[in-house]
Amino acid sequence: MSTKNLEQIRLNAVQLIDEGKYQFMNGDQFSIKKNGFELMKQGCQELCKYAKTEINQEYINLAKEKLSLYCDELNQMKQYLAPFEEKQNEEQNKIQNEQNKKEDQNQKKQILKDNNIENNTLKTNLSNAIINEKPNVKWEDIAGLENAKQVLKEAIIIPMKFPNLFQGARKPWTGILLYGPPGTGKTFLAKACATECNGTFFSISSADLISKYLGESEKSIKQLFQLAREKKPSIIFIDEIDSLASARENSGTQDNMKGVKNQLLVELSGVGSDNDQVLVLGATNIPWNLDSAIRRRFEKRIYIPLPDLHGRLNLLQNQLKQTPNNLNQDQIKQLAQQLEGYSGSDINTLIRDASYEQLRIVSKATHFKQELFQNQLKYTACSSSDPQALKMTLKDIKSQQLHLPNIQYNDFMAVLPKCKPSVAQKDLIQHEQWTAQFGQQG
Repeated sequence: MSTKNLEQIRLNAVQLIDEGKYQFMNGDQFSIKKNGFELMKQGCQELCKYAKTEINQEYINLAKEKLSLYCDELNQMKQYLAPFEEKQNEEQNKIQNEQNKKEDQNQKKQILKDNNIENNTLKTNLSNAIINEKPNVKWEDIAGLENAKQVLKEAIIIPMKFPNLFQGARKPWTGILLYGPPGTGKTFLAKACATECNGTFFSISSADLISKYLGESEKSIKQLFQLAREKKPSIIFIDEIDSLASARENSGTQDNMKGVKNQLLVELSGVGSDNDQVLVLGATNIPWNLDSAIRRRFEKRIYIPLPDLHGRLNLLQNQLKQTPNNLNQDQIKQLAQQLEGYSGSDINTLIRDASYEQLRIVSKATHFKQELFQNQLKYTACSSSDPQALKMTLKDIKSQQLHLPNIQYNDFMAVLPKCKPSVAQKDLIQHEQWTAQFGQQG
């Protein structure tokens, strides 16, 4: 979608929300206030549409923050309208009962049920709409982690393509837990699953399922699994699942979280429901905080460790393909050897920092010279003693006239002392101990 069309959607959403607020605040009749509520609700739905289409993550996050505020306002509006709406409904029901006393009782229950669903899931539906994603991440884009990729293929790709092969003892896995230090590729693996599978993929953060309203979190979890069953084959990826299902001794006085955990247990167990072709994929950085009952529901628990030398080498090679550089293979290998203890996220940060090094040099330069690059004369930083040196600064050069050299090996050496690993040794030891007791290597 073009930027112009995308901006039109956003402006339309803002206009609907503003008009809805105005009618609700200034209307002196129930029908006007009700119409204002509906306009604001429609505007929020348009804003969701904008967020799903937008590719700028900063704008997506801003839209999500706005949606959260608007949803709170919608709930307040609904609470205000409820007594008037209830009175209106009572009058309508009285007329209806007088006209048709033999109305089917089951139909009445269904109407009440539909109204309750609308009230309880308004905010959840608006928030969840912006986190479904279908990224373009292939298995070959992931360095190492061959065992983890094999297990995920067994659990996702093969059962979806050949469901007739899974009978008797050979049943598809229904729960897989990915755990390990931050930045090691757990979410990246989930994105590869979303790309490779032909089913429905739900990408959910625990924060999206937690509500400050009593009972809303349990209803959100129940609705999520109901939708997954309706659209199966499906995968539910829950990031930071430890926030939903921490161990009982760690839960403190948060009694409301006990209900969340119990509802999650019910859904994972499939009590009273058919969970065939529904896979739950969980991710956590602190698996030892998981409740033991939740842990048992994940039949496969795969450790996603820090990358080894081969993995670090692949990560560097993959990332440097996307950035102009002058590193040879020997230099990349030397760099990979120096990055022991770094996570994939740490390595990405290092590459990004190194890419700024040449920019830092030109920003401090006091002399430039003109050279021919791709048949165009451009300025490049040089020493003041260079015969062609011109005394000038970066602000004197137009945007298209500057040549920035490719990343050098020395750029990495310059920033390496400042880019420290983010994972502590004691955390690695704890992960290894938990793996020895409950998990398997990825």
